[in-house]
Amino acid sequence: MEFTQHCIERHGMMKRKRIQHRRISLGKKIFRPCQNEAGISAVETGATMLLFIIALFSVIEFGWYFVHQTTLTAAVRDGIRLGAIGDSLSDESGNQMSREESIRQAIKERADPVMDIDPSNILIFPVQANWTDPDDPAVNNAGGAGAFMRVRVQYNHTFFTSLIGGFFGGQTIQMQSEGTYRNENFIL
Repeated sequence: MEFTQHCIERHGMMKRKRIQHRRISLGKKIFRPCQNEAGISAVETGATMLLFIIALFSVIEFGWYFVHQTTLTAAVRDGIRLGAIGDSLSDESGNQMSREESIRQAIKERADPVMDIDPSNILIFPVQANWTDPDDPAVNNAGGAGAFMRVRVQYNHTFFTSLIGGFFGGQTIQMQSEGTYRNENFIL
C-alpha cells in the first residue's frame, strides 16, 4: 500500500511540474511574441526623437521670439533717448531730418540687423494729463520742451513652424513695445 501510494503521489507531482512548465513557456510566448527586439528599439527611438525634435524647435522658436522682443525694446529705448534730448539726425544726403523722422530712423537702425520694422508701425504722440493715449495716437508729434511723450512700436512676429504658431492662434503674433518720456528743456 505504501509503495502504491508513493507511486501515485510521485506521478501527481510529475504531472503538476509538467503543467507548471507549460504555463511558464506559454507565458514567455505571450509576453515575448518575437525574439528580435530591433523593431521595438526602432519604435522607441522614433518616439523619443519626435519628442526631442519638438522640444528643439520649441526652444528655437521661443528664442527667436525673445530676440525680437528684446531688440524691439532696445530700439524703442534708442528712439526715446534721441527724442528726449531734442536731437535730430541727417539723412544720406546730409539734410536735417525732422525730430519725428529722426526717432523713426533711430528705431529702424537699431532693429535692422534682426527685423524689418515698418515705419507706419512707429507711433510718436503726446501723453494726456492722466497718462492715457490721445484719441488719435497716429499723430506725428515729438512734442516741445518739457512735454510728456510716448513712443509705441508694433511688429508682427512670424513663427518658423506652424507647430508653435498654432498655440498662438496663427502663424504670426503682434508684438508691441512702448515707452513714455519727458522731453528735456531744449531749444528747437
